[in-house]
Amino acid sequence: MTPSRKIRELYAEGYQLTPEAYDYLNSLQEVENVIDKILDSKLSKAILSIEDIDEFLNEDIIKKEEILEQILPKKEETKKQEQEIQPVQEKKKTKEEEVKSEIKVETKSRREKISSDLEIIFSPEIQKSTATAANFRNYFKSRFQSINTLFLKRRDITNRVTTNDLIPNRNRDKISLVAMVTKVHKTRGGTVILDLEDPSGIITGIIYKSKQDLIAKSEFILEDSVLCFTGNWWKDRLSVDDVLWPDIPFHKSNFAYDDVYALFISDIHVGSKNFSEKLFLRAIKFVNGELESEKLNEIGRKIKYLLVGGDVVDGVGVYPGQMEDLAQDNIRLQYQTAAYYFEQVRDDVEIIIIPGNHDGARAAEPQTPIQRDFAPDFYGIDNIHLLGSPCYLKAHNVEIMMHHGNSILDINAAIPAISHETSIPAMVRMLENRHLVPIYGKRTPIAPESEDRLVISRVPDIFQTGHTHIAGDDTYKGVTLINSGTFQYQTSYQKSMNINPTAGLTYFINLKLLQRTQINFQEMK
Repeated sequence: MTPSRKIRELYAEGYQLTPEAYDYLNSLQEVENVIDKILDSKLSKAILSIEDIDEFLNEDIIKKEEILEQILPKKEETKKQEQEIQPVQEKKKTKEEEVKSEIKVETKSRREKISSDLEIIFSPEIQKSTATAANFRNYFKSRFQSINTLFLKRRDITNRVTTNDLIPNRNRDKISLVAMVTKVHKTRGGTVILDLEDPSGIITGIIYKSKQDLIAKSEFILEDSVLCFTGNWWKDRLSVDDVLWPDIPFHKSNFAYDDVYALFISDIHVGSKNFSEKLFLRAIKFVNGELESEKLNEIGRKIKYLLVGGDVVDGVGVYPGQMEDLAQDNIRLQYQTAAYYFEQVRDDVEIIIIPGNHDGARAAEPQTPIQRDFAPDFYGIDNIHLLGSPCYLKAHNVEIMMHHGNSILDINAAIPAISHETSIPAMVRMLENRHLVPIYGKRTPIAPESEDRLVISRVPDIFQTGHTHIAGDDTYKGVTLINSGTFQYQTSYQKSMNINPTAGLTYFINLKLLQRTQINFQEMK
């Protein structure tokens, strides 16, 4: 068995390796024995470093320092001057009068065809819907039925009932009820009171303060989520003994059959005064294999997929006082500028773009693709795929779910234990609730469609979001989680909210190994 195939066993069991640890482990003669020891140990740590691997090695057999000298990059590689892609400021500036006139779109065909393997599984198209009470009832009915179906597949839930089965003044023990949480209230005494609704009625659920473990668990209950409650029907109330989330099962990942990579980016915000053209051009040079570091160029030339998680441009009128922050105050001009950047990317790279809340697309979830009226140039670039948010796709056999992450801030605000400067815990909550926008009526608008297309019905290999401007990564039950950061420096609004963006920081993933690596475009030339 080759080392790379053996290492796949680690990834299949939910482990990840730092880039240095991967190279280190792959260089060992004892790689198979070491991996077997790690798997047998059932180590709880998810991301393994060189030091973790050393714990499973006999120091008399191998000298770590000799290996590290060969696999770690030399500092000199990152200090050479970068070759320049012509910045857009050096181009002849487009007058606004020209932008407002009709733009003729000519398809820019590829100079060369590639052996890419891209399959679009799902992308939301526009469905006509009006915000009526009846439409919202149908929407939430669809949400309930979709998630209830997931619960029906589980064997750990017994004695299922509906609210219609719970008769007043007739007690029942050890029952299970799937219901939507329409309200959560915590009393001064510490008891949690829940309004629970299913298609046949509404009841009250009680979590008594004496059940401290369950009280702590209830901190993660989100309103409008569909959960399963077990307990006893007593005095016309459900005394809750446990709460079950629909959650995803442990996922066995799919891998690419070729040695190809994907780069994940988002929140570029072209048109903003705080947009960093310098960092974005470095990202393009990385994909094109045009940096001074040949080690990075070797990886860049293997990138076949560039996934853009929304907010390509800053837009106009998105928030109060935005005009003062804009370098370009016309959204069509912003997209025209962005198209110029993306045209610099190699023709053999598939560019997948979804909208964010700043883009020219429907504001309500699910968001449809960026509209042609706003971005005609994008529709003329052959290797750009404009999809909605959320979308599901397969890139070289690896399934990826992309969502801008508009609801992350709502989830963070609803759960006190989560910091507003992180996105990964909210992404975990989405997977647990099997829904991308579990809370209704906050900052994230939802379109009242007949089918809830925000239910996470498929378990992806990779889940990408943006929106928060703070890069982050983790693994949850075998699913790789990526928040792809931003190319916009801190705005005055973000400063007032104490938000510190990680501009230029994001991730690329080797799809053959599902090995992710953080890359900082501020630190390279």
